[in-house]
Amino acid sequence: MSIFSFFLVVLITCLLWTAACTAAAVRLKKPLLRRLLLTLGFLAPLLSLLPFVAFTIILAFVAHLQFNWFPLTISIFISTLIGSGLILLRGTQPDGGGWKTVPAANWPPLALFTLFLLTKSVATGTIFYLNQTVSTKAQALQNEAAVLMTTHLPPNLPDQENAEGLYRGASIIFEDDDAFQGFLQANAQPFADPITEEDITFLIRHTETLDLLRQAAARPTCRFTRDYPRPSFDMLIPEIQFLRDAARILAISARYQISIGEIPAALDDISSIMKIGLHASSEPILISGLVGLAIDGLAINGLSEILPFIDTDNLSFLKRNNIYNFFCTPPSLAKNIYGEEAFGLNVFSICGAGEFDQLELASFLLDDLNVPDSIYQQNIFFNPALAAYRIFLFPQDLAAYQQTMHSYQRVAESSDSYAARKTILKRIEDDLSSGRPKGFITALLTPGIGKAIENAEKVRMRHAAILVAIAATEFRIAHDSLPKKADSLVPDFLPCLPKDAFLDTSRIRYSSKDDGVAIYSVGPNGKDDGGPGPQMNNDQPKTDDVGIFLRQATPL
Repeated sequence: MSIFSFFLVVLITCLLWTAACTAAAVRLKKPLLRRLLLTLGFLAPLLSLLPFVAFTIILAFVAHLQFNWFPLTISIFISTLIGSGLILLRGTQPDGGGWKTVPAANWPPLALFTLFLLTKSVATGTIFYLNQTVSTKAQALQNEAAVLMTTHLPPNLPDQENAEGLYRGASIIFEDDDAFQGFLQANAQPFADPITEEDITFLIRHTETLDLLRQAAARPTCRFTRDYPRPSFDMLIPEIQFLRDAARILAISARYQISIGEIPAALDDISSIMKIGLHASSEPILISGLVGLAIDGLAINGLSEILPFIDTDNLSFLKRNNIYNFFCTPPSLAKNIYGEEAFGLNVFSICGAGEFDQLELASFLLDDLNVPDSIYQQNIFFNPALAAYRIFLFPQDLAAYQQTMHSYQRVAESSDSYAARKTILKRIEDDLSSGRPKGFITALLTPGIGKAIENAEKVRMRHAAILVAIAATEFRIAHDSLPKKADSLVPDFLPCLPKDAFLDTSRIRYSSKDDGVAIYSVGPNGKDDGGPGPQMNNDQPKTDDVGIFLRQATPL
């Protein structure tokens, strides 16, 4: 039974109430009682519909929800107003003989009241049916979320092949060191901030702990112990945050190794950072994928710092497959977006099952939708309002969420050019940011996914840039200087110059400067802003270009 059927039954119930009251009123002998009953018969249905109208007005004109039921409720209200008025007028028209001759005097009040009670029971039963349907769907969503999440999990390998234990062990050791947080804060930008004596002391003190991180990175998979079939807020952050911290520590270690001339050891640390990034992004949650991309960026920055020091003796270390193949593989957030859908479905499941605290859920649903606090913090509002959401808005909100997530998944998995995918992303983003959300939970869970896909494309362009930089380094070793133009790399050092994903008609830029070369894509805005400079700190000019700066060869 649909919402439309419910409101149709409500309309019939209202009209039957007016007819029953009119039939009973014309039989009363006392004028005052007659007028009171006629007034009650006309006003009671309208007053009973006012909460529905008020609720949908808030949805349509305060929250600006696309699917708000306002046209239907206002139509039912107007139909009740007109229908009840006509029943009252036609039923009380005298036929020349007083109240006994009016048409309503021939209406059977008992039968009308019986029909009224029957249709009211049907309307109430419809509410219970719709509520039970939502509860059943909520249970099914838990199972659907569990399947989505477990399908995209890292493989469940024996403990000796799983990096989780080593990461946890290293985390405990670092956290027990009072200097750990200060060390991280002092090295917020590992390849920009200078190495200090305190940093070196910290690294030497944790030589064995760093080896733990390298051993963990070398393991084929990392699968943390979590309740994956029930993805939730509790699943996020702590371990993923440590993986990012671990990558930063190894980045600082790599810079220290460069400073003492241990290029192979520095390359080993870069390789470990890359693998930690893969471990982070292997968890099917969007935040994990984004942390993986951030760690990937650390590896790119680190390698671009090492390349100027590479000589003939170290070239074989650079060409090892685990580094070169890593940058040949484009990053993807596809499985993370599937996991993000599972996370959202679990939120819908909790909401549909009524497991949220009411005030917490009211705040969760309405905070970002411009609904004043004074509305949803009133018990008189949010108790019935949340029940109304579950019954009248939950199915449409869920459908909008799944449709949006499936659109994002198709874009993330597509092999089309980014320019083609960007058109689809813009359509999705415009729909979400139109100021008329498709649903409360959809509006909260879906923003930012398009930006995440764009970030993955940026990292792919940085992969392409570092591959060109590796080829330029080989050219430098062979010819004693970096090439002035990228064409000099093809075909001896590079099969071809990579295309710029953000500008279909162009190749990746290669711009010679006094102290090195900028290798970059024009970035999302499609304009050449001159590329990155040699600074790797906050002094770096802010541009939309995406790439690296490769310095001229520097003696150790």
